[in-house]
Amino acid sequence: MPRPSAQPFVPDPTVQAAAEAFTAASGVTARILRPPARTHYSAKIEFRITPGKSWSRPVLLAENVDRFATLAAIRATAHLRADQPFVVVAPHLSSAMLRHCRELGLDALDTSGNAVLHADGNLIMISGEKRTGLASRTKDRAWTAKGMKVVLALLCERELVNAGQRVIAQRAGVSLGTAQSTFRDLFERGDIVQRKDSHVLADSGRLLDEWAALYPSRLRNQLLVNRYRAEDPAWWRGIDPRSEQCRFGGEVAAALLTGYLKPATVTLYCQHDMPRKWLIDARLRLDPNGDVELLSAPLPLSGAIDAWQAASLPKVAPSVVHPALIYADLVATGDSRNLDTARMLREQYLAA
Repeated sequence: MPRPSAQPFVPDPTVQAAAEAFTAASGVTARILRPPARTHYSAKIEFRITPGKSWSRPVLLAENVDRFATLAAIRATAHLRADQPFVVVAPHLSSAMLRHCRELGLDALDTSGNAVLHADGNLIMISGEKRTGLASRTKDRAWTAKGMKVVLALLCERELVNAGQRVIAQRAGVSLGTAQSTFRDLFERGDIVQRKDSHVLADSGRLLDEWAALYPSRLRNQLLVNRYRAEDPAWWRGIDPRSEQCRFGGEVAAALLTGYLKPATVTLYCQHDMPRKWLIDARLRLDPNGDVELLSAPLPLSGAIDAWQAASLPKVAPSVVHPALIYADLVATGDSRNLDTARMLREQYLAA
């Protein structure tokens, strides 16, 4: 009896458009292939200059690349996974973004034909092509600031995907309409799939990587309230942030969870302002370059974060935010020691 044939591979429209635009702009044939098995890549592109000269790259699809921090986080998460060289495909890349890709050593294409590619010591760079209609129509509901809160809630509490959208909205601290549109967008993108009578996250690791890459520019900047400088760098050891509706994030949280990192920056996620008692006792003074940062909690601390704490192992420090948020904080720094700690955190607490 003949074996059933494999399902035909249908590339993402953005990848297809980018490959075609690059071929038209450069004269280099770009052929889309099936992505490597059991990876987070969307496709594979083979670039062929002549019949005997070709190279290929797996495709990392990015819905929107509009900040340098996004590219830096993409590079950092790739470093954490020890990925082979890949090509970032996005709807549009400005000239500034392309220059930054070149500086970071990233290969990238967009749907207008803009590109930066490294191959055999040579550089192909095309810049200045105008944004296409496809790029301007790209939906991005999951990656608005409010949509990212919904995605974070789903990453913190995997069971939430089947809890109903009113519950998702409550856990994420957003409106029902935002929860519905974000859920629909994730479903259309294939990040949420239906299996029998339930939904699951198709690839939570890939979703986490995309979320962490966009977090610095899309959400974290909006959450930052103030930075302070502490007279005593170890002041944070004497407080229980839960007493003031706060949790540790970033380096302090990672140190508490892994015992590996010596924190240089104290990150606090709070429901309200910095508690006056801490300002007085630790003699915290406002400083835009200070080593203490206060951010508004992206999720209600009584929502998905506390739900995770209640279900977590006893060894997990109750004074920290969810590891997904800590991981994103560490990746955003780009610091090599923080990236090593992020890798440990991912292996211990964020395995799919």
